[in-house]
Amino acid sequence: MITIEVIAPSSNEDAIIRIAKQNEATDFWLSSSSEKQVAIKILVDKSKSQKILDQLQKLMKGKSNFRVLASPLEIALPYEKTSTSNSNVTISREALLSQLKVQGKLDSHYLMLVFLSTIVAAIGLIQNNVAVIIGAMVIAPLLGPNLALSLSTTLGQVNGTLDALRTLVVGIAFALVISIVVSFFYPELVLTTELLSRTSVGIDGLALALASGAAAALSITTGVSSVLVGVMVAVALLPPTVTLGICLGIGAFPEAKGAAFLLVANIASVNLTAQLTMRFKGIKPREEDKQRTALLVFIIGILCWCALISYLIYDLYVAQIVT
Repeated sequence: MITIEVIAPSSNEDAIIRIAKQNEATDFWLSSSSEKQVAIKILVDKSKSQKILDQLQKLMKGKSNFRVLASPLEIALPYEKTSTSNSNVTISREALLSQLKVQGKLDSHYLMLVFLSTIVAAIGLIQNNVAVIIGAMVIAPLLGPNLALSLSTTLGQVNGTLDALRTLVVGIAFALVISIVVSFFYPELVLTTELLSRTSVGIDGLALALASGAAAALSITTGVSSVLVGVMVAVALLPPTVTLGICLGIGAFPEAKGAAFLLVANIASVNLTAQLTMRFKGIKPREEDKQRTALLVFIIGILCWCALISYLIYDLYVAQIVT
């Protein structure tokens, strides 16, 4: 359930109540009123919140004294079982944008987590310690920028896409530099099995990345905890990045090429399925003109990711024939 509070001019009271009734809101009431303004609260099921918010946005267009506040409701008595289950409900577009704007922000907190997770992952890969590698995945902050990139592309927000892409690229580049520096502290470093396992593109690795992207999009759009999904995305992205840096640091360039291919393939796979899942869940702009732009940006994004994946699969197939 979601509580939507509308603060609007008094002249819009009837229109707001009509919107609540048309969308079969669970309940609505006038919380306060004056000659100039009214405050109306609407209690609605999560699955119906997006339509109500869209209609309220149309109603408030061009008005400065109109505000809409939405917040999730944890407990409501008496309990009413709705026809939709939480696992199938898509949270509102506005909630997604607000959440992913924070998760995909390029700031000192993000860079510090990248630094710490890279150090831990590098030590785990060099020491061939799977437990340490998994520990690094828990603190890696790579879920946010990937989901922000997919959402911005799905909504056709060019500026948001560029911001998310910048956050992702800076994070990957920062992890790469740190990995190269770490390799200098191991003068007799040898490529362990954990490192070698991330120097080639395999169907299993692509499947993991594809599943991670879909799971990430589902978790964020249904409001389910995305902690474990964040670990999945980190598994697909951070180890190949760290492996690439270590291989470059010790001069193992053929292995570095394989790790770079794996990293690019995983980034493309995660974002491909995340975008497709968000589109499947019906996430799109409210305005019709923006929907056309969003569809164009979405198609361009899908084609770019598919082209990258196709090239890497082709390269994998040719390599297998040669060997």
